[in-house]
Amino acid sequence: MADQMWLTRRRALAALGGFATAAAAGALVTGDGNAAWSPQEEVAGAMAVTTGYAPDGLAGRTTAFALRDVTLLDSPFRQNQARNTAYLLFLDPDRMLRPFRLNYGVPTTAQPCGGWEDPQSQVRGHTTGHLLSALAITYANTGSAEALERGQYLVAQLAMLQAKAKAAGFNPGYLSAFPESFFDILEAGKSVWSPYYMIHKYLAGLIDQYQLAGDDAALQVATRLGDWVAWRTARLPYTQMQMVLQTEFGGMPEALANLYAITGVERYLAAAQRFYHAEILDPLAAGIDPLAGVHANMTVPKIVACVRMWEELGSSALASKYHDIAVNFWNMVTQHHSYVNGGASNYEHFQAPDAVATQLSNFTCENCVGYNMLKLTRLLYFHQPRRVDLIDYYERALFNQMLGEQDPTSPHGFNCYYTGLSPGAFKRQPLNYFPSGDPNVYATDYDTFTCDNATGMETQAKFADTIYARDSQGLYVNLFIPSEVRLADLGLHLRQETGFPDKPQILITTVAGAAVISLRVRVPSWTSGKPLVKLNGSVVGDLRDAVPGGWVTIQRLWQAGDKLEVTLPMAVAFDRAPDQPRVQAVTYGPVVLSGVYATDPGPALPTLDVTSVQRTNAAPMTFSANADGKPVTLVPVARAAHQYYTVYWQT
Repeated sequence: MADQMWLTRRRALAALGGFATAAAAGALVTGDGNAAWSPQEEVAGAMAVTTGYAPDGLAGRTTAFALRDVTLLDSPFRQNQARNTAYLLFLDPDRMLRPFRLNYGVPTTAQPCGGWEDPQSQVRGHTTGHLLSALAITYANTGSAEALERGQYLVAQLAMLQAKAKAAGFNPGYLSAFPESFFDILEAGKSVWSPYYMIHKYLAGLIDQYQLAGDDAALQVATRLGDWVAWRTARLPYTQMQMVLQTEFGGMPEALANLYAITGVERYLAAAQRFYHAEILDPLAAGIDPLAGVHANMTVPKIVACVRMWEELGSSALASKYHDIAVNFWNMVTQHHSYVNGGASNYEHFQAPDAVATQLSNFTCENCVGYNMLKLTRLLYFHQPRRVDLIDYYERALFNQMLGEQDPTSPHGFNCYYTGLSPGAFKRQPLNYFPSGDPNVYATDYDTFTCDNATGMETQAKFADTIYARDSQGLYVNLFIPSEVRLADLGLHLRQETGFPDKPQILITTVAGAAVISLRVRVPSWTSGKPLVKLNGSVVGDLRDAVPGGWVTIQRLWQAGDKLEVTLPMAVAFDRAPDQPRVQAVTYGPVVLSGVYATDPGPALPTLDVTSVQRTNAAPMTFSANADGKPVTLVPVARAAHQYYTVYWQT
């Protein structure tokens, strides 16, 4: 099976004579009739600058910007990134390597870690995979020499340990912080905690170290580990492999597809296809919603992998099936399984479609789910960069959940596990895992290390990755985050200045260079009217597409000193829970507002006087209202920290 010849886009295009004749391969279409990928678009993209970064996906390699070409300017996003970087550089690499060394019989004097990295934890070592990725992302975006050096040290040590696999009693290429016997347990149908999930994290981290930090040794380690996965899974009949897939395996097929994209080695793509979990994916392919009761973060990475499999498998029926799974899932989750802040899951599981008011707790919106939903949305967006709804969702989840998962009072930027949405929710360590945890601490330096602390390391490092996109005609300004972007091939350097969301103005200045491009600024669907657009101080009219859900598009010779100012009208709105329409959340533009309390207000939904909501301060954004006959202050939910807050209200 490992040597079977699979139809891939690489082979299909080669057979057709390359990108120049790719149009013959046909286009895939989404459920709403929009072309999801057209070979003609790829022909244009093939002539553009490519990031070369496999996790960007096929379309993203010419649509995304390399992290080195986007710089965050001062804002809450950059402040979060700085705290996160401080933590990455604080962590002792030898403590993170301790369980790996012991697993291979290498003595160490490093102190053990706690939480999910405890020596007895079956998922020990997962954080090191995320750390590899976060260090590589940080280096790629900021140029931190220390982040580069720490990543290189970790890779070198892992390579040394992997070389000892046979002497340690493992099969060649095996790399982990736990014994290979965990996979014997898994294949026997017995209980073990997510061993392939761990392998995915290592592979993803190694790929990031190779592609973002330029460490060739990381690719060597990754290919040996990929070979081990291909060998281990090729031994199993289909029914046994499906049994294995009942246990969480993260984004294993995504990592294998990325490894295939880098190396061209077919066995990695063949191995990726063995991770097709039919019980979940077949209904999604048929447009059936199977999600009620399903573990959310076990599922979203499988769908991220489906996008990558669709891209790599070419114009085949199987590729089309992967495509349909991804599109159907995104539509189901964003339309029927999400809360007002873009988050999903309650007690880590999807609930019945449209169940919101009945599913409010302090265990909603696991932040790992948000991390993976942003990955999925980003990959889909690269195929249709003019689809505003994709970035509208991305913005909602980014500004209201992911930005607010970090503790702004911690110098190490600790991340919480859940973004609760119950009355009187409180961001803190997850009580279901740490019942005695300090309620005023999101996490600790060495004694928590949950999956959400780990994905948070990556989230807070990569805020620059989706602010902008490009095509053969020009630049898309997707997100309103102070930053600079360089179109190196055109010699063009632009700066975005904004106080968004507190202030609705976005100013784009050409810092250097000159080029004819189409500059497109997203007009979100939440915009309460047509935007005001000024070019070099003069109002620009007759912009037909500059309506909510469209783009401000100006094509011209952009030169140093040019300024484009876009003001987006924002208004208070109320988001109704589909299962109980009188239960509503308050929004202002993309921002979800939360009422904050000094003490626990109790478990009952407060009754909000919707006519009383008034803005009292521009920056920082603050509103006042009356709830249960008493005044309450409303602030963006991302800014609620170390205080009780309420998002949904009875009206």
